[in-house]
Amino acid sequence: MWDANNIPADYTAVDAAIGKVNALNKDEYKDFTAVEAAVNAVVRGKNITKQSEVDAMAKAIEDAIAALQYKDADYTKVDAAIAKANALNKDEYKDFTAVEAAVNAVVRNKNITEQSEVDAMAQDIENAIDTLQYKDADYTKVDAAIAKANALNKDNYKDFTGVEAAVNAVTRGKNITQQAEVDAMAKAIEDAITALQYKDADYTRVDAAIARANALNKNDYKDFSGVECAIRAVARGKNITQQAEVDAMAKAIEDALAALQYKDANKTTQPTPAPAATATPQYTIPQTGDTSNPALLVVLMLVSGSAAIGTAVVASKRKNNR
Repeated sequence: MWDANNIPADYTAVDAAIGKVNALNKDEYKDFTAVEAAVNAVVRGKNITKQSEVDAMAKAIEDAIAALQYKDADYTKVDAAIAKANALNKDEYKDFTAVEAAVNAVVRNKNITEQSEVDAMAQDIENAIDTLQYKDADYTKVDAAIAKANALNKDNYKDFTGVEAAVNAVTRGKNITQQAEVDAMAKAIEDAITALQYKDADYTRVDAAIARANALNKNDYKDFSGVECAIRAVARGKNITQQAEVDAMAKAIEDALAALQYKDANKTTQPTPAPAATATPQYTIPQTGDTSNPALLVVLMLVSGSAAIGTAVVASKRKNNR
């Protein structure tokens, strides 16, 4: 009886369980209170007759340890990385598959002891986002506008510098996030083209033909109405792209002049055609009276000359007879 009452109980299992508890990080567990309660319930000084109570204390600690649950791993960084990926427009990037793969590789329900694995998942997503490359901006409209500008003949316009400046201002290498800037380049070219003004058509030939008509006496001709009609048909304000129409007006006047017929049957020569643009101007004999028939004037001059010579001869003979 004395031995039973004085031999201490064996606390080896209790101490081992407590040592195990002390090795744990209580902050890793959802609820550590049961373990702490079991440890605090240990009563020292039991003798061998109460060994079962001591063993129960050890078991209570072990059971509390076994019932512990790790806290969940912190997925804050993972969720933030996924949110960043979801906020992106995948259609803006050349290849979005690496980001999608990293997001799909996330494994949930990891506990706090696996936090490094969870952090690695977050890092993989971030790395995939960092390596993304934007698609190139679409220069289709810019190229179309430049092609339109190149198809124009700059010499037809009063000032082509606005178009040239807009074309020279085009900057290549923009990405899809800068599409608005690229579209603005295209619009600048289109606006410059729209603002172009054609040079005026050349009315020099028309004015020359009208001047020739104005120099004539319409009363000398059987019908001058064709010339007048051709002159009235002249439309001013044509531009250089309508030069053919202006030239046709000039030709209509010239043709009407060529078709004129004198009232006097002896006058057969028609108005002299306008000299070609490259012809060398000819000298003309000074004329009086009707200047529209040079040939007739030459004949009259010859007749007058002959009469003068005849008069001189007759006068000489009379003088000699005296």
